[in-house]
Amino acid sequence: MKSRLEKVLDKMPNKKIDLKAQKVALGLIDEFSYGDVDSLNDEVSRLSYSVEEWFDEKFDQWYTIGREIYSVYFQNSEAFVTSADVARDEEVLQEIKTRSQELGVDVYDVYPKWDEHKETLEYLKYLEKRFDQQKEEFRNESKSV
Repeated sequence: MKSRLEKVLDKMPNKKIDLKAQKVALGLIDEFSYGDVDSLNDEVSRLSYSVEEWFDEKFDQWYTIGREIYSVYFQNSEAFVTSADVARDEEVLQEIKTRSQELGVDVYDVYPKWDEHKETLEYLKYLEKRFDQQKEEFRNESKSV
């Protein structure tokens, strides 16, 4: 008499299935670098966007901005005031202070904005130094690109 298990096994088809071949095929699929074609397509699409669209847009922006900076910092397209333009102001301010002291008059009675004028001249000197630093920074960075 056959057991239930033997009866069930007898009813099953007696075909051999080559599991080794299936394991090999499944194993090779796992070896793709990006998992599957959908993942690969995603990565290729990112590169395609960068190459076909993004680069041209960004390059044009970079070029335009670079030209603007170069124009201002190296071709003097903007006529900014310089310390040389107002070099006499320092002397005049000192002369006003000296003469007002000689006369016994407060410098602010003679020129109420004396401090403001002096501070503005100092700020101008600071800005000129920063301008030169930025010019050098742009020059150095442009060489590295």
